[in-house]
Amino acid sequence: MKNLDRQFIDNLLSNIDVVDLIGQKVSLKKFGNNYKGLCPFHAENTPSFNVSSSKQFYHCFGCGASGDAISFLKNYEGLTFYESIEKLAKIANIEIPTSATNKNFDNKNLININKIAADFFQKNLQNNNKAKEYLLSRKITDDIIKNFNLGCANDSWDELTKEANKKNIIKDALEAGLLVKNKDKIYDRFRNRIIFPIKDVQEKIVAFGGRTLEKSESAKYINSPESKVFFKSSQLYGLFQAKNSITKNNKVIIVEGYTDVLSLHKNGFNNSIATLGTAFTKLHFNKILRYTTNIYFCFDGDEAGKKAAWKALTNCLEEIRDGVNVNFIFLPEGKDPDDICSESKNLFQNLIDESIPLSEYLFQVVIKNKKIEKIEDKSKFINESIGLIKQIPNGIFKTLMENKLIETANINKEELYKITPKTNKLRDTKDIDEVKNNEEFYILSILIEYPDLILEYFEKINKLLSNDVTKILLRTLYDMKKQNFTINVSSLIEKFPNEENSINNIFKMKIEDKNKDSVIATIDTIINNFQKKLDENEYFDLLTKYSKGIKLSEEEKNKLKNFKK
Repeated sequence: MKNLDRQFIDNLLSNIDVVDLIGQKVSLKKFGNNYKGLCPFHAENTPSFNVSSSKQFYHCFGCGASGDAISFLKNYEGLTFYESIEKLAKIANIEIPTSATNKNFDNKNLININKIAADFFQKNLQNNNKAKEYLLSRKITDDIIKNFNLGCANDSWDELTKEANKKNIIKDALEAGLLVKNKDKIYDRFRNRIIFPIKDVQEKIVAFGGRTLEKSESAKYINSPESKVFFKSSQLYGLFQAKNSITKNNKVIIVEGYTDVLSLHKNGFNNSIATLGTAFTKLHFNKILRYTTNIYFCFDGDEAGKKAAWKALTNCLEEIRDGVNVNFIFLPEGKDPDDICSESKNLFQNLIDESIPLSEYLFQVVIKNKKIEKIEDKSKFINESIGLIKQIPNGIFKTLMENKLIETANINKEELYKITPKTNKLRDTKDIDEVKNNEEFYILSILIEYPDLILEYFEKINKLLSNDVTKILLRTLYDMKKQNFTINVSSLIEKFPNEENSINNIFKMKIEDKNKDSVIATIDTIINNFQKKLDENEYFDLLTKYSKGIKLSEEEKNKLKNFKK
């Protein structure tokens, strides 16, 4: 948010009490100096969600969710950074600077244009018998039509163009992708199609999908092109309508298309959503995790469906933390969800109950028809499995997957590591380095708690840090302190959105002893530890050079000699 002044955000956050904000959504009870409640981001029976009044920060010890008031709104309500700022500004009765609101004007304009178009398409549906007959043939009820704001585009090249011209919104309709310009001609993108408005989680219409009403050479389904408000790789159809049911049932069903979503909602499976003709992405996955950790993919049972399932599996692996359950439902060939539900709703529920967990499906696909008693097949199976398992974050689930691999391959752990190529290590050195880097993160957490020490210790600490992330964050803390900016979670995440997890980890670290003299002593101890590690590394580097017969300079010889002493 380059147009939002840093001081404005600091001032805004100082006028918001995170305890009051979260307390409106979560039942909180005083617990010492903090507040506790059931986490709104994952299902639990024992409260592990903590809110700190002094730090204006929340953290869940169950799922790891953490942040400040802005982060809470982003994650709880699925808002963007700017939308969270807007909402907080309204609560605090603070006006957002004009330079920032201008930036968001185009987005609001596109949303307004899409709303006008949606109303236009809905009116068309009332008088289009062909469209109504199609929806009737798919057993789409009036309630579903109303809930999902279905409409239709008539068989015309310029009906919406004329409407846009009448309202003087041609330029905006082109930008929204509702109209297409070819040389000097402008025409409607959607023609002779059922229209599916695509909403974000705030019920704003960000785009449209269209299904053709006749057999032709044109694509069966088309979507609006991407715009400032629509990104296919993160948008999910039906999430606005399904989010409450997903949270209530702690489960989501992900199907392949618009009509599958409508059919399942019609049959009471209101926790169903779909991607928009694209493969399932990490962005989709993380969006869903705001509502549930139990994910059920539903695919056709043919080869295309199995390929789509495998793509979804591989895209999920890096995001699967402990407690996240991913399952796969495969429909009988030639059947869609409505066919199954028409026979019996219980049949579809049975498919959910009998779904294949990711842990099983991964090994099923990798093994395929291999007889892994053959050395060649066993080697291939192990290497393919390791390439997949290594993507899973460290935790209990990853350990169990490793054990499953060892059991399936009939090989012990020691043998597995012996035959595993170095490039396919189950646990990256990056994971091991995270433990080493804890001291670096801890010293940053101390400086955030005691910002007056930043300028004093910057030079000493800066030359000793080895982690690129902590180096950049330390420099940022130094710059912010010099400019008298308030240091908080949002100010750092805004600058480094890709490091949100690291920043949250720093803010949630506990400073055990609050006495300033003790804190300074702790900093000095950590600095000494850093220096000792650097000296040891330098010593071993020199020793390696010496043992290989590489000539050392006089300075290097003296360092080696003095270190031994």
